[in-house]
Amino acid sequence: MPAASRKRASRARREPSDDHIEAGDLTQRDGEAVDSEASDGEQSRRTVKKDKKDKKGKAVHGEGGLALESDNDDGRIDVENFRDQPLDKKEGAKLHGIAQDWELIRKQIHQGSFSLVKDVAISLADVMEVDQSVEALNGVDVIMKELLDIDQEMLFHEETLKELHQKLMLGERVEDVMDRYENGVKEKIDHYRSKTSRQKYGSSVVYTQFREGIFEVQNPGAPIPPIKEFIPRERGDGSDDDDEDLEIGGVTQDYKCPITLTTLVNPMTSKVCGHSFSGDAIQEYLQRARADGIACPAAGCKKRLTMAVLRPDKDLEKKIKIAARQRQRLAEDSDDGEVIE
Repeated sequence: MPAASRKRASRARREPSDDHIEAGDLTQRDGEAVDSEASDGEQSRRTVKKDKKDKKGKAVHGEGGLALESDNDDGRIDVENFRDQPLDKKEGAKLHGIAQDWELIRKQIHQGSFSLVKDVAISLADVMEVDQSVEALNGVDVIMKELLDIDQEMLFHEETLKELHQKLMLGERVEDVMDRYENGVKEKIDHYRSKTSRQKYGSSVVYTQFREGIFEVQNPGAPIPPIKEFIPRERGDGSDDDDEDLEIGGVTQDYKCPITLTTLVNPMTSKVCGHSFSGDAIQEYLQRARADGIACPAAGCKKRLTMAVLRPDKDLEKKIKIAARQRQRLAEDSDDGEVIE
């Protein structure tokens, strides 16, 4: 019976099954039908959000409104109270590393800026007459002193960090580290700025070499006066007789090698005694040296030399060339002054 079969099939499509009704009852809430599949997805998203929120913190109400009360700060630093955080021994390596950074910067300035300013001063002294070069050289002198001041301030940062590092290595807890660091640097800088020019620069090897280089070019063959002759005395300085630490100079540089007794060629200077030699001559001389070195060939010197304590001296080589030009000028001036009858 085909007609009856189609009728039963149509009735089956119109009447909901028990399974469908049961599922519908389970997904109805407050009189509103909710798709079961969508409810499961929404519930999963809410669960994930809740888990994330629980990890970050829970919401609380305060004077500033809604905020998060952190249950886990992941070890973050309390920035507002950072100055009160004490340092212990294991933090000492960090301070020592920062101190080494300051030291590295200072070395770069010594190798670059100081050498450049000294070369400029020597070049000006070489090409200009003494009377004409006064203003220009005074300007270079100011720059050199400013560089020395900057170098000292960086040294104070380095020293203060090393002092804090030393306390930590001895097991001392260092509290208020930022205050102690800043105050330590400020105290050193204030003390330095209270000094006179002689006290700041008179004992500086860099400044002494700077002034000696200018003098040698302008006064070839003349003895170099003590450094105090280049720095006027100020209130706070002792008398000239009391400045024993400033009695540097008085040596005439003849630019001759102690071995060959001729003008230095490709000079090398000893780090232990300061004597200079022609490069080829001193290397040949050192071939006779034992493992512990050989006596310095300069008269009266008792230091022992090895190749390790010798360095090529480019500054000295420049001075030798300038001195040679000076001698040539003097010879030309002398020839021009002769009267031919």
